[in-house]
Amino acid sequence: MKVNPDRDLKRLRSFYGAVASEQNRFILQRVEGNEVLDLGCGYGAFAHEASNAGKRVIGLDIDFEILKNGKSAYPSLSFKLIQGEMDHLPFKDKCFHAVILRESLHHTTWEKILPEILRVCKREILIFEPNPNWILRFCRKIISHQDQEIPLKPLLTLLKSHGMLIQGPYFRDLMAFPLSGGLVGWPFVPPIKKLYSILLKMDRMFHFFSRILGVEKTVCWRYLVKGILKGSEAPQ
Repeated sequence: MKVNPDRDLKRLRSFYGAVASEQNRFILQRVEGNEVLDLGCGYGAFAHEASNAGKRVIGLDIDFEILKNGKSAYPSLSFKLIQGEMDHLPFKDKCFHAVILRESLHHTTWEKILPEILRVCKREILIFEPNPNWILRFCRKIISHQDQEIPLKPLLTLLKSHGMLIQGPYFRDLMAFPLSGGLVGWPFVPPIKKLYSILLKMDRMFHFFSRILGVEKTVCWRYLVKGILKGSEAPQ
């Protein structure tokens, strides 16, 4: 689906924005240290929340138009969002404690860019991606949306082959995300903020039961994997 900044930023101010904010906090809870690189940062929503959480964050994306709109939406990030390519990062070796790929890895030749990411990464990589289960695939067919998938098993194998210790996978998002429509689906929730909090609480409750029943991987829409470089020290 073609990028539409007006539509996307409107959705980031709607129920999807509330869902995305919870996702961002979910990721940030697992980020150690303060020097953070957000790869494929898009409009900068994650970078904005990371900055508000006290992280020193740089966002990088290849799309100049998206970055331009992101800087307008988040003026505090004006000098923190830069244009660049993941396979040739304009940074020195080991200059970021954590590298975040929030729904951006599937837009790349992901097996080939990891060495460059590891070059600039001091300790940890966090990868947040659509979980390619039957629910995701079925709903994508309904809305005629196609995207590359990042299955967990080959991703974990790749991270381990580069000497990384794995935390996770962690799963999340059952009903709130599909109801929000994300950036490309059909939004079903009216702009009533009290309703947002109710739906998010229900989502957390359903996720709790899915974890108890052992069906998280089958029913959740997103996964998070954290890879830690062997021998790296935790930040003080």
